[in-house]
Amino acid sequence: MNTMTNITVNDTIQPLLIDAQEYMRFSGRYYLCDVEYVQTSQAEEKCKLTLSDSSGTLEVYARYEQLKNEATLVDTMLHVDVAKSIIGEQSIRVCKLLVCADDCETIGTSLAALPIAKCPRPDIFKALLVMESRIESDVMKEFLCDVLLQKHVAAAYLECPASLNGHHSCGAGLLEHSINVAWNILGVQAFKPIERDTAIVAALLHDIGKTQTLTNQQRPTRLGCRVDPHHLTLELCAKALRKLDAKAPLLAERLREAWIALIPEGSSTRGDKLLLIDALERSKHFSIEGEQSMAFLADAEMGVPVTSANH
Repeated sequence: MNTMTNITVNDTIQPLLIDAQEYMRFSGRYYLCDVEYVQTSQAEEKCKLTLSDSSGTLEVYARYEQLKNEATLVDTMLHVDVAKSIIGEQSIRVCKLLVCADDCETIGTSLAALPIAKCPRPDIFKALLVMESRIESDVMKEFLCDVLLQKHVAAAYLECPASLNGHHSCGAGLLEHSINVAWNILGVQAFKPIERDTAIVAALLHDIGKTQTLTNQQRPTRLGCRVDPHHLTLELCAKALRKLDAKAPLLAERLREAWIALIPEGSSTRGDKLLLIDALERSKHFSIEGEQSMAFLADAEMGVPVTSANH
């Protein structure tokens, strides 16, 4: 059984969906990917809900009145209490309780909450989890989660391209490019452990602004027609950076400096270029020029070093 867990809106432990399908009853907060109205064998109108987290998807059923009362929308978070039930000769999972949890600012507290169903490249999604497992610092892991799990960022990070007509211009292109840059960072031997962790996080989030400027239909958003995505990185990371300021101010300073240096015509105020900035710039260039696939990371075990012939 998978040992990864997530925390619900009520701070109770919830199972991953891949494990929940074996339970007679479970509860938790999950991403709602789809709603389909169906009729059971008793001609009773029900709704089939497709829930998703990092482990996969699961279909559960709810009464039409339950969804109507909660004004439930696709691509929102639901807190559910689900039990197996027998309808006719069929065993289905029925929602005993259903509450819309979309008033929360984040979709969870760990990357286990990310909906793999929203990612066009499941192999690249799994590579993200492997890359996150390479981060040893709890502070930097928490920072990464604080940024990626924002409800207006999470799904977009998994599905949007890195560009419209250039590099990684396909669905999940941003995700693959970000992992590619982080993977190149892992090869820098000069980093101390905490510096390496900071660099990995900087790489994974360096283009986070594109979640607000590009769509999964490979089109610019309204904001994207007016604003350079590089100028949105610090904005999207602002709350997490303030939190990091209280725990590790030097790391927060390094992240700000690195991301500012990546802004076109941006530069560091230091006379000497930080190793982090130099490594990030080089890694980004290698990713754009080479477009190496990160799919091989999906087969790696979390927490186990990965070797590659070309790394």
